[in-house]
Amino acid sequence: MLQLIDLMKYSVSAALLIYLCKGALTWKEKYARQGKYLFFLLFVVCGFWFSNSAWFEEFLYKDNMILQRSSMTIIKLLIRMFFNFILLDFFYEGRKLLKTYLVLLYRVIMEMAVFSLYGFWTFCLQAYSDWQINRVIDNDMALEDYMAHMKSLGNVWNLVLVLIQLCIAYIAVRAVLKYRQDMQNTDKQGILFLMLSPAVGMAFDLILRCLVFTQTETAEIEFLFDKYKGMYAFIPAMTFLCLLSIVYSCKIFKELMNAQEEKNRLLFYEQQLSDMTKHVQDMERLYDGIRGMRHDMNNYIADMEQLFLSGISDNKAGGAEWDDPDGKESVQTEGRQYLYRMKETLDALTIRDNTGNPVTDVIMSRKRQECEKEGITLESDFLYPIQLGIEAFDLGILLNNALDNAMEACKKCRKKKHPLIRVHSYLKGRMFLVRIENDCDGNEILYTADRTLRTTKEDDSMHGIGLKNMDSVAGRYFGTMSYEVKDDVFCLTIMLQGKT
Repeated sequence: MLQLIDLMKYSVSAALLIYLCKGALTWKEKYARQGKYLFFLLFVVCGFWFSNSAWFEEFLYKDNMILQRSSMTIIKLLIRMFFNFILLDFFYEGRKLLKTYLVLLYRVIMEMAVFSLYGFWTFCLQAYSDWQINRVIDNDMALEDYMAHMKSLGNVWNLVLVLIQLCIAYIAVRAVLKYRQDMQNTDKQGILFLMLSPAVGMAFDLILRCLVFTQTETAEIEFLFDKYKGMYAFIPAMTFLCLLSIVYSCKIFKELMNAQEEKNRLLFYEQQLSDMTKHVQDMERLYDGIRGMRHDMNNYIADMEQLFLSGISDNKAGGAEWDDPDGKESVQTEGRQYLYRMKETLDALTIRDNTGNPVTDVIMSRKRQECEKEGITLESDFLYPIQLGIEAFDLGILLNNALDNAMEACKKCRKKKHPLIRVHSYLKGRMFLVRIENDCDGNEILYTADRTLRTTKEDDSMHGIGLKNMDSVAGRYFGTMSYEVKDDVFCLTIMLQGKT
C-alpha cells in the first residue's frame, strides 16, 4: 500500500514540475512530441526507486539502514534536486540559471507542503494512538485488534496526508503561475530576485531537517515537537509564510515588469512625438525656404540681369576685341559665384531621396544630411510600399531608430575612416523586407545571455528602447526583426506583412 502511495505521489509530482515549467522553458526540438511523456516516466521511475531501493538506503545510511538523526535526509534531498536539474537540462531549452530557479522553486514548494502538515498530523496521530492504547490497557480492545486497526489506519492516514500535501503544492504552483511574468525574457537580475524567496525557504527547510529528530546516547529518538510543544503551531505558520512570500515575490516582480513596460510605452510615445516634431520642423524649414526663395526670386533675377548688362556694357566699351579682359573676367567670376550660392541654397531646400512617400522622403533626406556631417556614406534604394497599406509613420519609426543606431555604430567604428550604411528594401507579394547594414567594430557588438545586444550607452536605462519600439511596430504587421554581426558589418532585417 505504501508503495502505491509513493507511486501516486511521484506521478502527481512529475505533473506539477511539468506544469511549473510551462511558459518558462520550451522542449528541445527532438523532444517536442514525446519529451513530456519521457520526462514524466523517468521522473516517476527514478523517484520511486530513490524511495524504495534497499541498495540506495544502504548506500546513504550504511549497514544498519537506520536514520539516527533527521539531518541525514538532507543528502537524499540534494540528490533529488540534482536529478531534477539534470532532467530539466536534458529535455528543455533555456538558460541554466532559469532551470536552477525552477528546480529550487519546485522543491521548496513540495517541502513546505510537507512541513505545513507534518507537526499537526503527527500530533493527531499520536493522540489517537495513545487513546487506542488506553483502550487496550482498560481491556476495551484486544491487542491483536489494536495492531490490525493501527496498520489499516496508518495506510489511510498516509494516503490522506499525501493527498492534502499535493493539493497544497498544486495551489501554490497555480498561484505562482498566475502572477509569473514571461520567464524566457527575464534577465539575470530578475531571476536572482525571484530566487531569493525560494532560497530562504530552502534554508528554513534544511534547518528543520537538522532539528526534527535525533538519536540520544541512550538510543532513544528525541523529537523536536515533543521537546518544544510550540513548534506544532510555529512550523506550519512559518511554512505558510514561506509559500506566501514566494507567491508575492512573483506578484511584486510582475507589477515591477508591468511598470517598466508602461515606462517603455511612454518612452515610445515620447519618441513618436519627437519624430513627429522633427518631421514638422523639416517640412516647416522646407516650406519657409521655398517661400523665401519665391520672395527673393525677383531680386535674384534683377541681380543676374544687372550682371549680364554690366558684361554687355563692358563688351561695347572695349569693342570687339574686349580691350578690358580683366573686367570681363571679373563679371564672369562674380556671376559664377552668385550662381553657386543660389545652387547651394536650392540644394539645402531639395529633398534628395524620392522614396514614394513624403514622410519617408523627409526622413531619408534628413538622415543623409546627418551622415554627410559625420563623414558617413549612406547608400539607399528604399521605396515605400504604397500598395501594402503600411502606415508611413510606422515605417518612419523603423527607419529613424534603425538609422540612428547605425549612425551611432559608425561613429564609434575605428576600423574604417569612412564607414558605410546601406538601406535596401524588397517587396514580394504581401511581404515587405527592409535590410539595413552598417560598418561596426564587430568585437564590440556582443550578445548577453538572453541574446540581446550589449549596450554602449552611458544611460543603461535607455538601452534597448529603440529596438523594443521597432519590434512593437513589426508585431503590429505580423512581422519579425532579426540582427546579426558578420565581418564587422551589423545587419538588421525587418519583415512586415501588408494589410491589403
